[in-house]
Amino acid sequence: MTFEIEGIKVTVPKDKYLEILAFTTYAYFTEKITTYSGIMRGKRTLGEYIENFIYGKVAEVAFQEFIKKRFKLDALTDLDIADFILGMYLPDIIAIKRGNNYEISKFWIEIKEVRRDQRWLLVSASAVRTRPYDAYIAIWVGLPNEHIAWLIKNIPEASTKMSEEWKQKITEIETLIENIPCKIIGFTTWSEIKLVEKARKGDTEAKEKLDKKYGYKGWFYFPGNKSLFDPDDPSWRGSTVRENIGFALRRLSRASDWDELYELMLKNERFVGEHITIKNMRGVPKFCRWEYYHDLRDLFFECLKWQLKNIERRYGTILRRTSWFEQSLT
Repeated sequence: MTFEIEGIKVTVPKDKYLEILAFTTYAYFTEKITTYSGIMRGKRTLGEYIENFIYGKVAEVAFQEFIKKRFKLDALTDLDIADFILGMYLPDIIAIKRGNNYEISKFWIEIKEVRRDQRWLLVSASAVRTRPYDAYIAIWVGLPNEHIAWLIKNIPEASTKMSEEWKQKITEIETLIENIPCKIIGFTTWSEIKLVEKARKGDTEAKEKLDKKYGYKGWFYFPGNKSLFDPDDPSWRGSTVRENIGFALRRLSRASDWDELYELMLKNERFVGEHITIKNMRGVPKFCRWEYYHDLRDLFFECLKWQLKNIERRYGTILRRTSWFEQSLT
């Protein structure tokens, strides 16, 4: 039985999917993003990389489409920028439009894709300690498992040999990605992440606040090596997870006030109140290794601002005017 989750339906068109494919392939060919796999003890193949990366990008575009439709708010992701932005700690929404100009995000959002039978929004506890975001958003992405297969029919050497049965099957897959179904499920903020940390240490007031909003076991601190569960379905058991802060998706969906998030985006102020000490400069682009910044978040914000300024100087705009397939690999 398929797990049904509440959410606001949006679709991501195929032309966006193609740009995501181009962006992902560009990042792989140029090694802009780490392609190393600790599990495989080596470099992931392009196929593995695309499969792991593409869902997240579809989720980002889905959220972009949602706020455009619901709030008339234009926002930019890194897909929309005229050149590639470097940094291992960056917001998924790069900027929002104010009048005729784009304002760089200070309220940092991380968009997390949800697939298939997933029942929790999970936020790695180690990531919260080292690279916290102001808000975490869960988006269900309805890509078919075989989404990349439709490319095969565009290869002449393959299509000329393909039986009608094969052609029909691949046409069905192409129909599914013509407009990719997605659901905007819900969000949580950094302040509520901190409440979970307080509650697990015995703070009864924090526990009461969380229970009031998400219900009993609608939020949970997974200490590591504990199986996922469903607070609304005792018979369901999921996989074992590492140390994570979790919010049950059904509860998250009911508790989320999108008008509240919209106001926070418009206010555009950093929510994360703690200073994240810079222990080393690993992962920081060489041109952004300024020693006078002691807070990692501030450093990466300035690095983002510096890169966007250089992109605008080079292209005359920060906005992308061509396909990522046309981006030079050198």
